[in-house]
Amino acid sequence: MLRAAVREDRFFFAFQPVVCAATGTVDYFECLLRMRDENGAIVAGVEFISIIEDLGLIGVIDHHVLEKTVQELAAHPRVSLGLNVSGLTVCNPTWLQSLTALLRRRSEVARRLVVEITETAALDDMADSARVVATLRQIGCRVALDDFGAGHTSLRHLEVLPLDIVKVDGSITRNLTNSRQNLKLLRHLLGRTKDFGFATVAEWVESEDDADRLRAEGIGYLQGYHVGPPTFERRRLATAERTIR
Repeated sequence: MLRAAVREDRFFFAFQPVVCAATGTVDYFECLLRMRDENGAIVAGVEFISIIEDLGLIGVIDHHVLEKTVQELAAHPRVSLGLNVSGLTVCNPTWLQSLTALLRRRSEVARRLVVEITETAALDDMADSARVVATLRQIGCRVALDDFGAGHTSLRHLEVLPLDIVKVDGSITRNLTNSRQNLKLLRHLLGRTKDFGFATVAEWVESEDDADRLRAEGIGYLQGYHVGPPTFERRRLATAERTIR
C-alpha cells in the first residue's frame, strides 16, 4: 500500500509556520507528511511513519519527501521549508548524495531548506552525524535538532553537532504557567542553547499564556496551533510568503 502511494503520488504536505516570537514574521514552514489512502481519506504521518520504519521502508519515503520538498521550494521562490528526516536515513550516504545532486548549483533553493533531525533518533555514531550536519550546512541548508529535551543525550548533541536551530520539545513548552518543573527545565535548556549560539524554536505552543511566557524567557521562534495550524491551502501560503524574511 505504501509503495503504491509513492508510485501514485498520494503523499503530500500540510504546512505549519514557524514564526518569530517577537514579530510574528514567518521564518519557515515545516512540511508535515500526509497520505491519501485508496478510499481518498487523509492519513496523518503519525499513523504510518512507525509502520514504515518497522517495514524498513523509511528510506524510500525520506527520498520521496526530499524530492517533493525541493520541488515546492523551486516552485515558490519566497518560501522556506523544513524537511523532517529520519535518524535512520540522515547518515545514509545515498540520501545525502540525493540531496547534494538535487541542490547542486541551486544555492537559492538550498538556503531556504531547513533539515530537521529528530533528537530522539538513534544517531549511534555522533562523529558521523556531525560530518553529515556539516555537509548539509556547507551545501547551504540550515539544520535543526527536533524534539530537543525529549531524549537522554541532548547536551551531547549540542556539543557535537554544528547546528543552526534547536526546537524545544512540546512536552517542555506546554502549560508553562502551571508547571514549575517545565519552566525550570526550559530555562536550563535555553541557557545551554544560548551558550552555543543556536536559534531556538518552541514546539506545541497552544495558548497565549504560554506564548507570552516563552517570549519572556527569550525563545526565538514559536510553532503550534496557537501560532498557526497545519494547512493545505496554497492561498494561505501565498499570503504568508509575503512575510518571509
